[in-house]
Amino acid sequence: MGLLNKAKEKALEFTEGELANAGVAKVREILSLFNEALPLLEEAGCTPSGVDVDVGLPPKVVANFATNEVSEEAIARITAENPERKLACAILKALAKGARLQRGVEIGRLRASTLAVEIGLAPCLKLSFVRA
Repeated sequence: MGLLNKAKEKALEFTEGELANAGVAKVREILSLFNEALPLLEEAGCTPSGVDVDVGLPPKVVANFATNEVSEEAIARITAENPERKLACAILKALAKGARLQRGVEIGRLRASTLAVEIGLAPCLKLSFVRA
């Protein structure tokens, strides 16, 4: 067996075992942090309408929120009162920014519908629009 084949074999072993376990462990960590953030999100009136969990590398959790639930005043108050709750504050600030962006953008006859906050290695905010 050549050196290249041995390397491929080892990579597959790692990919199927330890790598998969690492992805699951990271998802659990993200979900734990997200669960800790939920009370503040709900206090701000930003209850997720759904949550998608991607188990892979990198793993991610995507929380979807209805646009009309975002209150910038409540978010400003809650983030000022809870600076130590970093994930909750980051999500709330992203929702406030996303809601502002959605209000300032026109896409034909489409209207703002949801905001999705992607929590993972590369955080992302997704704005969605639907037919009016």
